[in-house]
Amino acid sequence: MSGNDIRTVAILGGTVAGWMAAAALARRLPRHRYRIMVVRTDRDGDGLGDFGTTLTALPSIAPFHESIGIDENLLLRATRGSFALGVAFSGWAASETAHFLPFGAVGAPLGPVAFHQLLTRLRREDRAVRAADYSIAAIAAQASRFARPSTDGHSVLSYYAYGLHLDTPAYLGAMRATAEAHGAHVATALFRHAITDASGGIAALELDNGDSLPALLFVDATGTDARLCGEALGVGFQSWRQWLPCDHATARRIFDQSDPPPFGHVEAQSAGWQNDTPLVGEAGRLQCWSSAFGNAPSCAGSNEPVRRIAFENGRRITPWHRNCVAIGGAACVLEPLHPIGLHLVQSALARLVALFPDAAEASVEATEHNRMTINEMESARDFLIAQYVTNGRVGEPFWDAIRSVAPPDRLAYKLALFAGGGRMPMYDDEVFEEADWIALLDAQGVRPRRHDALAGTVPIERIEQHLARLREAIIAGVKTMPSHAEYLRRAHAAPPRGAAA
Repeated sequence: MSGNDIRTVAILGGTVAGWMAAAALARRLPRHRYRIMVVRTDRDGDGLGDFGTTLTALPSIAPFHESIGIDENLLLRATRGSFALGVAFSGWAASETAHFLPFGAVGAPLGPVAFHQLLTRLRREDRAVRAADYSIAAIAAQASRFARPSTDGHSVLSYYAYGLHLDTPAYLGAMRATAEAHGAHVATALFRHAITDASGGIAALELDNGDSLPALLFVDATGTDARLCGEALGVGFQSWRQWLPCDHATARRIFDQSDPPPFGHVEAQSAGWQNDTPLVGEAGRLQCWSSAFGNAPSCAGSNEPVRRIAFENGRRITPWHRNCVAIGGAACVLEPLHPIGLHLVQSALARLVALFPDAAEASVEATEHNRMTINEMESARDFLIAQYVTNGRVGEPFWDAIRSVAPPDRLAYKLALFAGGGRMPMYDDEVFEEADWIALLDAQGVRPRRHDALAGTVPIERIEQHLARLREAIIAGVKTMPSHAEYLRRAHAAPPRGAAA
């Protein structure tokens, strides 16, 4: 194939999302057929919603990093990153309550009986029991201990997962270096505007130096600016404000020389919430609130610049429109109550690679991509809404109002089925697994009215013995872990994989 036959994929946005796209596409698409070109705009950021200077990645980030050849220890060092065993929440089920949502398994079934059904059976017998007491991630986080999970499937230390806390600018730099190492290029001039064609697609990107860049496919990674899918192509935006009313945020850095814990913390406040994400030497603090119910929280005494953000939760009607694919905040904006943003980007990129078109007009591929992407976005939305509508903060206008809102139909069905008998229906392309949904609702105080028939056949004494053995094994496993601080120091100091000893 001659040089003239090489097809260009143009990625607009020198953001985290944009460089993730460049790294994934440059690694997966053959260089002799495709050229990956990143065009920067007048602002960078994370391309997810620019909700702060730190990012939290779900455990699903590990296979993405592996697929593009990133060494996790080097990444942690470069980003002053730390490990995440889950997220601590306070003030959500009620103003004085706290709970922990762990990554990985909670409990273990007893034969064919699911763990949460065992808990329901015990609670029906007036036994007090907390689900998180049977999660190795939760117990390790409480003890501030950490180790990567065991590869031995018989070990209790294999039944949990972990994510990462990352510095946003440093992570952007790591993604860019990875993308360029795989052959991605960056345009020498900034983006000026998009040139559309007669069919309603994008013909080329015009740059500040007067050059134009035609391409087979355009990826919009410009975050909430949506410079291509929204501004140039006019793809509509579906607001989720009726369910997720927070619309403003402030973000700043908090210097902290103490050892970072292996979890972030989200505290419910009078008209929204505050999230602290720990790094080595500092933390990122994000405060989100609804302007209809409160004013900007005070940042008095802060020694760091405070960034103010206005946003609206929602999604593009069609993330892949004509020859333009929107990712990150250009496709969907979700407040980072749960760390979903990076997952939605990497998942969209996996679909794009699998459905990659051979022509600019790819309506079948676009339809399938949109079906799966919208399912995923709405499942992530529903997870956030579920936490809001099950809140227990009675007597506060914001929380009373959001609790009274009728949830989307499929979430209403999910909540009703779980409240009835602990059943958890799962839809296509869910972000969170069944165990995550059950852990969320259990922590929020949603208790099934009855257990299933199988749980009723197990003697209470046998259930209690099962839980005691499980708890004993978890505590013994956690005791073998080093402190998170010590493990993190080792990870930061570790040589690259494959380096000579």
